[in-house]
Amino acid sequence: MAVRRGSVGVTLAVGLVLFAASCVWKHAEVDFVSAVQSKSRSVKVARCAGDKALKDRVTSIGKTSKLTDAMRLVAAAKVRAAQNGVAKSRPFSDELLGMIKGLVKRLKGTGLEADLPMLRVPEKVKEVGILMMTANRGLCGAYNTFVIKKTGARIEDLNKQGITPKLLIVGKKGLAGMKTRFPKDIKYNYTEEWFAMPDTIKAKDSAEIAETLENYFLSGEVDKIEIAYGKFINLISNEPTIRTLLPLSPTGIEDPEDETFRLTTESGKLKVEREKQKSPKAKEIEADVIFDQPPGVILNSMLPLYLNSQILSLMFDAQASELSSRMSAMKAATDNAKELQKKLLVLYNKKRQAAITAEICEQSAAATALESADVKGKAGPALGVVDNEKSVAEDFMKELDSGDIPDAPVSVDTFGPLTRAELKDA
Repeated sequence: MAVRRGSVGVTLAVGLVLFAASCVWKHAEVDFVSAVQSKSRSVKVARCAGDKALKDRVTSIGKTSKLTDAMRLVAAAKVRAAQNGVAKSRPFSDELLGMIKGLVKRLKGTGLEADLPMLRVPEKVKEVGILMMTANRGLCGAYNTFVIKKTGARIEDLNKQGITPKLLIVGKKGLAGMKTRFPKDIKYNYTEEWFAMPDTIKAKDSAEIAETLENYFLSGEVDKIEIAYGKFINLISNEPTIRTLLPLSPTGIEDPEDETFRLTTESGKLKVEREKQKSPKAKEIEADVIFDQPPGVILNSMLPLYLNSQILSLMFDAQASELSSRMSAMKAATDNAKELQKKLLVLYNKKRQAAITAEICEQSAAATALESADVKGKAGPALGVVDNEKSVAEDFMKELDSGDIPDAPVSVDTFGPLTRAELKDA
């Protein structure tokens, strides 16, 4: 008897638990504030009348324009860094050049060229080395393409003279463009000498390049070394240029087109001011000066430093050309993105307005149809003389009971075309 009562108690306990759970589940759907049962509703009607895909594209283009504008500003800041680098390296280069010119002037007519290999000009140039200086990155317009094509044209000219030049490359874009941008019928020897174009140019970067070029020249592998780079003119223009690096000329060692640039602003717009640099005067070395070492040894130690300073200046110039090209490219990309965004926004608004107008027309037509109905709620034409509402209802119920009325609406096409007499009767 006790066992039976225990089983009954367990059954009652389980029933109470299930009942409480069901109550909790029911009350979970009741709003706590209003005590009204809440039901989840799924909205099947679009909340906006516009094209969502088109709206997403407008938003994406707007983000792209902001990104390209930010890249333009970053490039402008880096142009200022290149400008500062040129300004800082200028005093050393001028002082070194003045001392070299002073020594050359002092030892003029003593057969200096024979003792200084970096100043020795060969009777006939048989081997030429070309240093092609490009960028590591793209998105800078046609800067890299112009430098690569200029190098290809120079190689083609040397091939016509019977010379197959040796190629050295600075920058990843030059390494890739060598295979795709050069003319197919030119001949050159790639020396496997490649140098990265650093974001922040330092003296050790130019020293590495200068040391490699000096080794090629002094070892006799090449009789002449040229460099192809983008010469900076202004913020919207640069010119691919070929310039001779080695051998150095003892009389015209300075660059005749030596200029410096300064990035400024005018009326809120960036502007470049260029300034011609005068050639530094030769240091006056008195006749009674006694050299601790032979003058040839002194000049041999100075000329590599001068070559390093020249390459450093050319790297800053090439970087300024790259950055100015990137500024122009990003400015054009930003303007194009804004123009495209404006056109797509107009198209989006037109489609949205057309959808809204269509909805208004549908609602107006429905309202007009309701207003044209009888005030008492009657619809359709008036009844005949014999028929009335009661007789029509009785006839309808009889047809419904007999099964003459189909369960589903019958298509008009099943009746076939009506004759002219049937149309007249109708």
